[in-house]
Amino acid sequence: MKLHHYDIVRQDDDRSATWLEAVSDLNTAECRIKELVSLWPGEFQVVDQQSHQIVARVKGLPNQGTPVVEPQRVR
Repeated sequence: MKLHHYDIVRQDDDRSATWLEAVSDLNTAECRIKELVSLWPGEFQVVDQQSHQIVARVKGLPNQGTPVVEPQRVR
């Protein structure tokens, strides 16, 4: 059985994103993004390495508390 891996990227603007790291599961991705948002507010995405689909989007704003995780529908 092949494991899924996920990339964490930070959306820089409408046309570019910065790859940050790879993780082995969605729970790890969510925890890591929460840590990142506390230091570096912005929009982060979790991308399935196999399908290249965005599976979650997290928007973290300064002084806004817990970031909002928005699961994405896979088409």
